[in-house]
Amino acid sequence: MNEVEESWSEFDSSTVVQLLIRHCPTLEIPPSISKFHSLHGVKVYNSTIVDWDDSAAFTSENHPNVLSLYLVRVNMTDGVLPAGLHSLDFPPNLRDIEFCVTNLQAIPQDLDLKWPRNAQIQFEYSQLTSIPSELLRLEPEYLFVTGNPMTEVSAEVFEIPGLQTLGLGHMNLNELPRNVTSPSPTLSVVFLDKTNISFFWPWMDDIMMKTWGTGFLVASATPYCSDFEMIQQGTASAFNTSPSRDYEPMLMDPSQANIPPVSEVVVCDVSMVATCYFIDIDDESMAISPPHALHVVSP
Repeated sequence: MNEVEESWSEFDSSTVVQLLIRHCPTLEIPPSISKFHSLHGVKVYNSTIVDWDDSAAFTSENHPNVLSLYLVRVNMTDGVLPAGLHSLDFPPNLRDIEFCVTNLQAIPQDLDLKWPRNAQIQFEYSQLTSIPSELLRLEPEYLFVTGNPMTEVSAEVFEIPGLQTLGLGHMNLNELPRNVTSPSPTLSVVFLDKTNISFFWPWMDDIMMKTWGTGFLVASATPYCSDFEMIQQGTASAFNTSPSRDYEPMLMDPSQANIPPVSEVVVCDVSMVATCYFIDIDDESMAISPPHALHVVSP
């Protein structure tokens, strides 16, 4: 902590707008962060947070203008969100929260009483085995849990009020929940890239009908897209998944006449297989040595 304090003492903290902390193996955030009243954004890269307690918490009183928090290639003690990142006086304008490649395993049960609602929340390539109910109650507009060790997601995830974009890519998902009864009317973009999805249930039609021309379904590097591309090329006449009346009729229709409308909403381009967070740019500009390739950590 003394090293951080010493570095921060070299400038006027009250004028700092962006704070970047990188390559710190034992990071302890000191209470003096409360003096950074003009902060707009904070990024921690390639570091291990040993201590970020209440005395160094983000608060609306001390950080009224902070808008974004990025933790990238970061470990936290016991995989738990540090106390300094969920104070009772959490800044209401901090609505862009992005974690990418972390050991986060759980979030506080009262997080929905502290973090702002309708935010952009990304917990990508972390160690969440399910989407916590606290996240659902926060009603984020953008939610990405790319690359977590999940094998299923609940129907409620697709029913979050106000949700616009949902990222479920890079996970071992074999199918989506069957019992989605009220898909969010605002949901128009869904990422399922690099999953095992090969078919869709009828409720997906509710999303697809309103996304025509305005949204899309990213299914790159999935069995579904592999089948669809062969149907497009004329090397297959049906999906490998056995036909069923229980499936979504348009997305699972292999007829040539159905190819154009499906192509308008389903993205199979493998260049779309990526995290939402721009980690490649960070790695290129800040990594000391080639970083480890992204992979899902088993629970």
